[in-house]
Amino acid sequence: MGREVISACWWHLWLLVNWREKAFAYDQHKNPIRKGYMMSCSDRTKLPAATCFGCAVVLSALSACSGGGGGSGGGAIVATPAPAPVPATPIVTTSGVPISLQAANTSVTYQAASTSANISSNPNVAGSLILPSGQGGTVTLTTDASGNLSKLDFSINTAGKPANAQFTNFSISLTSPNTIQASRLASLLDFVYEYSNSAGYTLSQVAGAQSLSSSAYGVWATDDDLTVVSRAGTFAIGNLTSPSSMPATGSATFTGSTTGVGGATSGNGYYVLQGDAQVIANFGTQSVTTNLTNLKTQDIYNSTATGTLPNLTGTSTLSGNAYAGSIAGTALSGTIKGNFYGTAAQETAGVWQASGSGNAWLGSFGAK
Repeated sequence: MGREVISACWWHLWLLVNWREKAFAYDQHKNPIRKGYMMSCSDRTKLPAATCFGCAVVLSALSACSGGGGGSGGGAIVATPAPAPVPATPIVTTSGVPISLQAANTSVTYQAASTSANISSNPNVAGSLILPSGQGGTVTLTTDASGNLSKLDFSINTAGKPANAQFTNFSISLTSPNTIQASRLASLLDFVYEYSNSAGYTLSQVAGAQSLSSSAYGVWATDDDLTVVSRAGTFAIGNLTSPSSMPATGSATFTGSTTGVGGATSGNGYYVLQGDAQVIANFGTQSVTTNLTNLKTQDIYNSTATGTLPNLTGTSTLSGNAYAGSIAGTALSGTIKGNFYGTAAQETAGVWQASGSGNAWLGSFGAK
């Protein structure tokens, strides 16, 4: 029995280290511990499905597994020789994921528009904050000699200390629809909030049926320590259109996608969301109308607990390459902040937040 339990622990660790189709990055400065209880050997069945996201974690799982009965009625596990550990797959400096925002062998820091909120252990969402590009923090992308993404550093401003993390292993294209799929995002957040001192993010260039080339957007989450409060939010980055290159007349319609997180502001409930984004810019009148539709939600801990949000719409004022205004739907209201990206405003991306009826939601979007 003891040998079976210890073998299961090594299987658990092997799954975490050798996951195929993964984009998990192991940050050697972090040492997560399962929140609330020691990690049991049966927990390997709770691991999230392989995702196209980043998750900065280092696991010290073996001592936790060998110290308990994995749900058995108690008593010490008989010590038996542990099997030799499976060698970890080395972290590579490139993964074949091209990034269209910058040249090869460069490290570029992008000003981010961002939202953030505190996530309690219930869990619920509180203290949301939305900041425009230039105030929301930074995301730094590094490419290798082939032009592939090799490192991502983010430092997102929040109501408290900045949320910081570094990731160095990527395996799924930024234009894959999986980067905004609610079920994948739910798995990522479930993982992050199960282990202290861990962080995760999504980075997407999906714009509906199109792909972005000058901008990107996503979701981030951190579980900083053993306290009951974690954090989450969204961001948007890219190569901003020069104000002098913005169109002065005419209008344009941009279509794309939105992703985000949210839930109850008290009580219990934490969800991810995905949907469609439409942005209509009237460059002559300096106004921008945003429509967020088909908003679908999923509980991060229960894949069958799904729902919808009301459509959100609003009009913003355009100034230079940036716009900001209100957004609202049935029982929800909030703000939106976005920018135009590309040499001639070919793309737009931004962040939004809305709350009401005991719920708060944070999102990011990209459209072309």
